[in-house]
Amino acid sequence: MADLSRRSLIAGICGIATLSLTPLSAEGASVVKKAAGGRLSIRMRDIPKVVAVGESASIGSVKGRPVALLRTGTSTFKAFSLMCPHQGVTVIKQEDGWYCDAHGSKFEVDGALNMGPATSGLPSVPVRVSKGIVTIG
Repeated sequence: MADLSRRSLIAGICGIATLSLTPLSAEGASVVKKAAGGRLSIRMRDIPKVVAVGESASIGSVKGRPVALLRTGTSTFKAFSLMCPHQGVTVIKQEDGWYCDAHGSKFEVDGALNMGPATSGLPSVPVRVSKGIVTIG
């Protein structure tokens, strides 16, 4: 068995604790569906249950990685990974954006970098809107 550093252990515990939180309401979580290829899908008519215009919310995992959906307009969206680019720890939702509990990086509501030690924003995830369905991943 490989040796586990203290830093890796703490980062793992933080990640598990973060993933155990329910970021969406029960109603919101019930409308996010798993799609083929590890993607997520949501019907446009259900989007208000998930995220308001100008806000972002953690919506689940795409290919095993936690993602957030930002609603930029009535029917426009951006998605991004919730894995901090500094060391891969899952970021936590705060009132004014996203925060990495491991080393203090802060990100805007849209995933843009606000404060390091991370040197870039949260990585983008593809989003497509077609026939009333938003597909993430």
